[in-house]
Amino acid sequence: MASAELKSRPEQPIFWNHLVSWIRSIPRSAVLSMVGPSLLCVFGYFGWLYYGAHNLDMAYYGLKKENIYLTDQPAWLRKTNVLDEVFTGGSLSRLSLMDVKTTEMLVRVFGAHPAIRKTHRVEKMAGGVAITVEYRMPVAMVHVNTANDENPGKSQAGYLPVDLEGVLLDEANFTAADVPQYIILHAAGDPATTISPAGKSFGDPRIEEAAGLCGLLAPLKEKCKISQVIVYQSLKPGKARWELEIVTTDTGPRFKWGSGPSVEPNLGEPTTEAKLTQFLAMIRDSKQWTTATIDLSGSKR
Repeated sequence: MASAELKSRPEQPIFWNHLVSWIRSIPRSAVLSMVGPSLLCVFGYFGWLYYGAHNLDMAYYGLKKENIYLTDQPAWLRKTNVLDEVFTGGSLSRLSLMDVKTTEMLVRVFGAHPAIRKTHRVEKMAGGVAITVEYRMPVAMVHVNTANDENPGKSQAGYLPVDLEGVLLDEANFTAADVPQYIILHAAGDPATTISPAGKSFGDPRIEEAAGLCGLLAPLKEKCKISQVIVYQSLKPGKARWELEIVTTDTGPRFKWGSGPSVEPNLGEPTTEAKLTQFLAMIRDSKQWTTATIDLSGSKR
């Protein structure tokens, strides 16, 4: 007699049977009363995390322009408001004083402004931030040839301000009346030209080397009656590519400086300090004003 093999289905554990029965016994109204508040708590948490907390943070700790204490601008920045330009251009209103990256951001954006040479310190304080910067300072006006709109095809003399590193400054802050206040930097031979924007290197190695000497002499301009610094191409083998000459006013002597500051010892010339000492001694000696040219470079031309 054939026998059929019966397969018995495995029975569910008693625990799960009770759990399912308990869930089914809960009224729908009770389920909704629990799910609703739970969802509100979840959405409320993430809403606060991504929206409310940020707005509260910006309301109490957001960076405001009136709470930025920046080093006072020098007098030559007549038409440039550094704080306004950096705050707007750098979107600083989005920064929070509670953010640890804010200090690094401020150092970077202020240091990138054309009128600032370096950001030295950013210090957070109650309700604001103090920023100490070093502004670029004009030391010379570079003589350049510019297009003459009245006479096409001809050029006219123009002057562009540079600092001691040969960085071009914003000429909008200067007028023609300001030019005599600075040393005139003149490149002999081919006139200096540039396509660089303000805040960038002038782009002419002659100007960049001579600007260092202008920076050294700028505080002495009036006392020593300095009119110009001229940069020539050197014709001496084994010497620097450029040689510098100081021109004084009132039919005074010219001073052959030689190579630019800081490179003289490598070329067998006196140091910058030695040259400057000799230059000041000659200036104080009235008899030297009858001399046409005085050589400070330690070599004969």
